[in-house]
Amino acid sequence: MQIGDLVNYGFDVQEAMELCINDEDIYKEVLETAMEEGREKVVLFEELFEKGDFDRYTIEAHGLKNAAKQIGATELSELAKASEFDGKAGRIDDIKARHPKLLEKYKEVISCIEKLF
Repeated sequence: MQIGDLVNYGFDVQEAMELCINDEDIYKEVLETAMEEGREKVVLFEELFEKGDFDRYTIEAHGLKNAAKQIGATELSELAKASEFDGKAGRIDDIKARHPKLLEKYKEVISCIEKLF
């Protein structure tokens, strides 16, 4: 699989490349870091959700929003953004309702990146 193939999985490769100063090597490094950290963060999101630690969940959603945008995973970034804003507003029921979709998308993004490497 090539970087350009990520478009087929919903990645905005053009925007991500612009954020990486149009350097494919930098983008690959960012993708690899996102993949490695993502494997840990998925578990962390699950743990925080189970514990009901929505303050930390909100902080992690903020980080995910930015990391996902950096790699061009726009849908994941938007899901994380919504969870971040809901957390800040105290809308825990909305976070709970979105959580399965956020985790599913996060795992899908990591899987796509794994195919690249």
